[in-house]
Amino acid sequence: MDELKSQNWWSDGEFWQDFKPLMFDKERVEDASGDVDSVIALTGARAPSKVLDVGCGPGRHSVELARRGFHVTGIDIHEPYLREAEKASCQLERNPRFLKEDMRDFSFDEPFGGAISMFQSLGYFDDPEDDLRTCRSIFNALESGGWLIVEMDGKEVAASNFEERTWLERDGRLILLEYSADAAWTRLRNRWMFRDTDGSWHETEFSYRLFSALELGRLLEEAGFSSIEFFGGMDARPYDQNARRLVALAKRA
Repeated sequence: MDELKSQNWWSDGEFWQDFKPLMFDKERVEDASGDVDSVIALTGARAPSKVLDVGCGPGRHSVELARRGFHVTGIDIHEPYLREAEKASCQLERNPRFLKEDMRDFSFDEPFGGAISMFQSLGYFDDPEDDLRTCRSIFNALESGGWLIVEMDGKEVAASNFEERTWLERDGRLILLEYSADAAWTRLRNRWMFRDTDGSWHETEFSYRLFSALELGRLLEEAGFSSIEFFGGMDARPYDQNARRLVALAKRA
């Protein structure tokens, strides 16, 4: 993989299609219902309020929120995922809206009551200023009192559970995952390889920025958010030595 492609992996449509079976397997899709339960419990959101799904992918959370009566807009840059999300929601009474947008620079005429950024959808870019642009765009899209849920790998959790290499099997696919941390744990480098059910092999390398709770809090504050809380999972467990993920709940005053 050449350097430019490695840096801009998030814009590579081939990556999102080839590795979709790894990222959005049946179990992860089914987890969306529990995730939405947790979003509602953490935020107190009630339908039919408007929710923005930033980096919605194939729409697993958008569709579940719409199924429960929320007015949902999902944004992503990968058009095949957006079309797949539209197809998955076509039988719903209230269809979500799916739009191709760059998360660093988007705007809407009417504000949202809340927003979600799930499954490591923040921290892709090489320039940290782009993460700030993303958070400011989300902040500006919210109404007064609006909320944001961010769910990602936490730097502390990644360090405490770190494994350089993992073999696993999922849905008939043999998978190798390799990880390494850049200096000072700035970014987590990933090398993924899997053998598909047809016998073909797929391989890629990419990295994303790791945030500690303190660093994520500073980013969200700089974007304008206030009243930021941290949890160690979508089940609202504390962000401590037993945390599984880094979850932030931030609000616009």
